[in-house]
Amino acid sequence: MDWFRSIPGSAPAVGAFVLTVLLGIGGASASALWQQSATAGMTVTASGTWPPPVFPTPVCSNVDNANKYVSLGYSGFSEAPTKLTLSATGANGVYGASADVAGPFSVSGSFSLFGNSGIFTQVTTTPATVKIVATFAGGMQSTAYVNVNLGVGTGSGKIYCA
Repeated sequence: MDWFRSIPGSAPAVGAFVLTVLLGIGGASASALWQQSATAGMTVTASGTWPPPVFPTPVCSNVDNANKYVSLGYSGFSEAPTKLTLSATGANGVYGASADVAGPFSVSGSFSLFGNSGIFTQVTTTPATVKIVATFAGGMQSTAYVNVNLGVGTGSGKIYCA
């Protein structure tokens, strides 16, 4: 203890410290200084709207010699869609009835599109533009378009990749 007394100003510092603790003034501060420890906490919350996965242009493939259907292949989704919905328009740009494709779906795959599908009932010119809307688990949607040629006015129900 003798070495402590030999430090200049040590006695008043200890006296002030003891006095603040005894009087209860600045007790928390004095205690913290004495312990030389502190705890801090932080909470971070991030929010935002994330864009839906990008829908790359589907690949159209002619499948059968009778040209009754084509295959539309897709790939590159970051997550699997929960639903695919199709609709079509001709030169007038007005989309008619829509139809859902039977699932389940993966991040890549293909489905068949028939020339006699109900989505083509209002299409009177060719080529037809088929709109494909992919809906994802969170409700977000992504859209892609593909053109097909139809046997319009012949009643044949034929479909070809454009």
